[in-house]
Amino acid sequence: MKALLLLCLGPLLLAQDRPQLVWEGQVDGVSVLRAHGNRIDVEERQGLPVQRQRFRFFERLPDSRLTVRLEVVEGRGQVRILEQPRLENNYTLAVLIDDRQGGSSFYSLAFFWESRRGFFEPSRPSPPPGLDRMENLTWSGRVDDEVVVSCRREECIAEAVRGADATRDRFRFSRPLPGRDVQVSLDRTEGRGQIRLLQQPREENGYTAQVGIRDPQGGAGDYSFTLAWARPSREDPGFSFARRGMVWSGRVDGRVRVIVEGSNARAELITGAPVAGERAEFSRALPARNNSNATLRRLRGRGRAEIVEFPSARNGYRLVFEIDDSGGGAGDYEVEVGW
Repeated sequence: MKALLLLCLGPLLLAQDRPQLVWEGQVDGVSVLRAHGNRIDVEERQGLPVQRQRFRFFERLPDSRLTVRLEVVEGRGQVRILEQPRLENNYTLAVLIDDRQGGSSFYSLAFFWESRRGFFEPSRPSPPPGLDRMENLTWSGRVDDEVVVSCRREECIAEAVRGADATRDRFRFSRPLPGRDVQVSLDRTEGRGQIRLLQQPREENGYTAQVGIRDPQGGAGDYSFTLAWARPSREDPGFSFARRGMVWSGRVDGRVRVIVEGSNARAELITGAPVAGERAEFSRALPARNNSNATLRRLRGRGRAEIVEFPSARNGYRLVFEIDDSGGGAGDYEVEVGW
């Protein structure tokens, strides 16, 4: 009888892990989210406007009386539902986010309600893992010592850091780099030296991807690399609901690369002193599937932390991020990675 009950409730239990709405944003103050249909409006009550807001409705909020359940996936302040959808408020859901601590904080919220179909079903079938539509750019050239290749929109510019300028450089885009935050991965590198992803396209750098090439041997060498990114469809704005996968911490003096595979993480020294007090706490293992929407958030540390490789079949489904501590002496870091 117990086994039969579990079989009957299986789809419903699975559905409880699938939100109908996901919202994320950077909050500094007090804000109210108002959801109606498939839209969200933000009312700023105190502090700064919400930054980097993005949301996705997996099912439209119906024009009917219902009770919405809220799950705070990430967020340090108080989050609560002010109003449930009712006739008197035009079936609008109102949610308060109260963040009064110093500085802004990242919030990730999931919302659940009883579907008109009885349990949650995606409005569109999702593509199988690994079949996301991808775009890419390819660069090749001859490098003597060290250069930085900056790619933006439909152009790549190679600038010498040390040594001579790159020669015979060529590039090809399957589609221009978007003028928005996008996660690129470094694939199919060729050359006798080192090729590293230095910067992801972000608003602060004009949505420019930067790749560093270092050729330690005498004379110029031939190099090439491919940067790849997922192209969202018109219906899918590229939003992925990433939950916390792990938190990495350690004392960094220089530049390190952290490689995550399954339930293991290890740091590799690039420059400087070895990492001290390294620790990785996993909420769940990194799955062996393509994921170009993994997220990284620096919780503590003065330098830069950024994902440089996303899980794919090409790299054995590993995730790699780098920490660059350019300040004098060692610094303490704590980094959260989601997938």
